[in-house]
Amino acid sequence: MENIIISDEAYKYDGGPVLLLAGPGTGKTWQLAQRIKFLINDKKTSADEITVITFTKEAAKGMHAKLEEKGSNEYIEPGNRPSRIFTMHGLGNQILSENLEKVGLREDFYVVEDSRVREPIMRDAAILLGYTEKDAEEAFKDRTVANLQASEKSKKIVQKYEEILRACNSIDYDDQINLACKFLKEDEKILKKYSQNSKHLLVDEYQDINQGQYELIELLSKENRSGLFVVGDDDQSIYSFRGGTPTFIRNFKKHFGLSSTIIQMQTSRRCPTNVLQCANSVVAKFDSQRLPKGNYIYKKTDPGKVVVHDCPSDDREAEIIGAILKGDTESLNLCDQCKQLPKRTYFILVPNKNYSQKIQKKFKQFGIPFDSKFGEVGKGFSPFVLIKDWVQKSSSFQTRQIIELLIESGSIENLPNSKVKLKQKIDARMKGLRDVASLWNKVITDHKSFGEILEEAVKENTTAKEIFEKLGELKLSYEMGKVSNFLQKISLYTKPWSSLDNFFDDISNESVRSPSHGPHVRILTLQSSKGLQANLVFIIGLEEDAIPRKTPNDDALAEEARLLFVGMTRAEDQLHLFKCRKRTSASSYKPTPNEIEQSRFLKHFPVDKHEKQFHQPKRKTQKKK
Repeated sequence: MENIIISDEAYKYDGGPVLLLAGPGTGKTWQLAQRIKFLINDKKTSADEITVITFTKEAAKGMHAKLEEKGSNEYIEPGNRPSRIFTMHGLGNQILSENLEKVGLREDFYVVEDSRVREPIMRDAAILLGYTEKDAEEAFKDRTVANLQASEKSKKIVQKYEEILRACNSIDYDDQINLACKFLKEDEKILKKYSQNSKHLLVDEYQDINQGQYELIELLSKENRSGLFVVGDDDQSIYSFRGGTPTFIRNFKKHFGLSSTIIQMQTSRRCPTNVLQCANSVVAKFDSQRLPKGNYIYKKTDPGKVVVHDCPSDDREAEIIGAILKGDTESLNLCDQCKQLPKRTYFILVPNKNYSQKIQKKFKQFGIPFDSKFGEVGKGFSPFVLIKDWVQKSSSFQTRQIIELLIESGSIENLPNSKVKLKQKIDARMKGLRDVASLWNKVITDHKSFGEILEEAVKENTTAKEIFEKLGELKLSYEMGKVSNFLQKISLYTKPWSSLDNFFDDISNESVRSPSHGPHVRILTLQSSKGLQANLVFIIGLEEDAIPRKTPNDDALAEEARLLFVGMTRAEDQLHLFKCRKRTSASSYKPTPNEIEQSRFLKHFPVDKHEKQFHQPKRKTQKKK
C-alpha cells in the first residue's frame, strides 16, 4: 500500500474514505471522539447522520461517557450528541428488531450467544440430516468465521440449525450480522434508511472484522463513501478463530477505491521506546504482509525496560516474578495522606491457564493478592445457576444445555460422552445423539418446548426416558430446598469439580481476590489483554509450541507474532519476558524437559533495546547437624 500520510490530526481530514492506522497507545479512541466533535461542531453535521461502530459494549459505553463528560475535551452538548453508537452486533440487532416479520420472529425473540448452547444444537442439526459430529464442527466453524466458500453440506446443516432456532423464536450471535445484511441487500427502503443514518460511518478496531462484518460496513457506506472513517492496526489482528483477518485493513484501497486515504498516527503516548521497538521487530520479521509503518515519535522520555529471563524451571520462574513484584512495590514511596501505596498495575500474561498454576501458588505464599480467570474458578457454580434458572423459567435451550452437561459427565447410560474410543461405545453414542436430535423435529412441527417433547417421548425412547428421569431428580432436589440434597445431585450428575482442590478453590474464591490497595496483579491470556495496559507486564512461555504455538502455515505464524506484539505493547514501564529450560508437563505438555526450545521470536530483538538475565537453579540450603 502506498502514500500513507503521517499525522496526529487525522480526525480533521475532510473527505473519505479514510483508514486511520493507530498503533498501540497512539490515541485511537481520542481520535474517534474528536472526529465526532469535529463533524458536529465544525462541519455542522446532524447527529442523526452519524453512526459509530465499536468492537465491545464497554467501548460503546466509554464513547458515550467521553461525549457526556462536562469539562472534557470531547464534551458535546446533549442535543447534538449522536445516539447511534453500537457494537457491530448491536447495530445488526437493531436492524433485525425493526424487521422481525421478515423472518417470522416475535418481539420477545432471544439471542443465543453461548457456544455451549450453539454447538450442541448445530450437532443436533447435522445428525438430523444424517451427517456426523465432525461435519457439525465444520459447519459451526464456517458460520463463526462467515466463510463464503462453505461446502453445500455445511450450508444444509446451518439451514437446519437456523430452523431449530426460529422454532424457538430465537437467533444466534451471528444472525445479528447475517440477517441485517440480508435485509439491507433485499429491501431498498431499509438500505436507504440506514444509509441516511450512516452518512458518516465511524468504525473502530477495523483489523478485527470478518467477512460478514465487512459486508455490513460496505452496505451501510455504499451511498456515502466519503463519510467512511475506520480506525485499526493490522499488527493487532488476532481473532482468526472467529474470522477476523488483517486482509480487510490491508485491502482498504482495493475495497473502497484508490481515492481512499491512509493516515498513520505517529505519536506513541503509552509504549516506551524499547518496548515498542522490540515488539515491532518481531511482527516485522514474521508478518511479511503487514502495512509499512513510519517511525514513531515517543512521548515518554524514559525508554522503558525490556528484560528476557532465562529460567532453569517454572518453579524458579514463579519465585523471580514474585520477587520482582515485591521489590517494585517496596521501592515505592508511601502516600503521605492515605498511607497506602500509589496504584501500580501488573499483568501476568500466559499462553493458557496451565502456565499460571505455579505462579498462583507462589503469590499465595508471598501474600500477593491477584485476580485470575484460570483454574476451576467459576466452573463449579455454572450448573447451579443454570439449573436454578431452568427450574424457575424453563426454556428449550436451557433444557438442551443441561442435557449436554449430563451427557459429557457420563451420567446417561444409553448415551456415552465424547471421550469414548471403542467402536461399540461410539455406535451407542451416535444412537443416543439421534434419539436426542430427533426431538427437535416435533419442536418445529408441534410448536412445543424441547422439555415438553422430551416428556412425550419417554414411552418410546429409552434415552429420552433416562434423561427425563435425571432432569426430574435435579428439579426435585432444588424444589425441596435442601442444600445438601441439591449439592449431592449436582455433584453426582454434572461432576463440576475434578478434584477436592478445585472444589475448595470454588467455594473459597481465593484465586480471584481484588486488593483494595497495594499491587494490583491480573493473570490473563495474551488475547484477553488486548485493549488494556499495565505498568509492568510479565509474559510467560516464550518457548516453541507455547509462544508461538504449533502453526500449520506462515499466516498462522504471523498471527502468533501479532499476538505477542499485542501482549508486549500492554507495558507502560517495564516488560519482562520469561522462558524456561525445564517446565512441568502439566503446562508444557512435553514428556521430557529436553524438548523445550527457546521461542524463535526472541532471536529478533534489537541488541541494544533489551537485557538478558540468566537465572541459576535455586540452591537448597543444608541443615546444620
